[in-house]
Amino acid sequence: MKNSLYDKLKGYDLIIFDMDGTLYYQRGMQIRMAFRLLYHALSSKGGIKDILAISKYRRLRETWDTGNRMDESGLYDAVAKETGLDPVRVRGIIKKWMLENPMDVVGECRDEVLISLISRLQAEGKNICIYSDYPTEDKCKAVGLEREVPQYYCGKGEIKTLKPNPSALFYIMSEYPGILRNKVIMVGDRADRDKAAADNAGIDSLILGRFRLFRHRTGYR
Repeated sequence: MKNSLYDKLKGYDLIIFDMDGTLYYQRGMQIRMAFRLLYHALSSKGGIKDILAISKYRRLRETWDTGNRMDESGLYDAVAKETGLDPVRVRGIIKKWMLENPMDVVGECRDEVLISLISRLQAEGKNICIYSDYPTEDKCKAVGLEREVPQYYCGKGEIKTLKPNPSALFYIMSEYPGILRNKVIMVGDRADRDKAAADNAGIDSLILGRFRLFRHRTGYR
């Protein structure tokens, strides 16, 4: 019998969860948001440019790490330059369509098994935190993490780098003095980002499948 996810994690003292694609099924969210954006593009003046700005933003942000310091304002400027839009408008588009509008869909696509597992691990005294390249506060509320969970993401406090740069993981571990590195694990959905960041930080990682059916076929409960 395969070990459950709980069995795999219970031996760690600090468990760091990725947000996007891990605590909720990102593919389902993306499909639903695609329909909203398509309607927006067809029914709103400038809607097509809004979609172009979102696409450029996502593509550039994946690789944007100038001097290992994330510069959000510089990113808006770069998107504005490529799309011919004003940086202020770019900021508004990203805020609306990536930080506000998707929240109800994020909640609908949450991994209920994983959210329940986090509550169980917390109740047993395990240190749980969320680490993402994107803001997490509204998403944590959307997926139903009622207990307060420490959250770390690019642009918050000392964290100015993107995965797979390990600097953020080193910072997070410094917030939990006394926990040995071999008692820390990163749980995510992307080997090229989450696993690579964990490898670079010298900690264990567990990469879950992106799809609901795949997760439940692997002794997931």
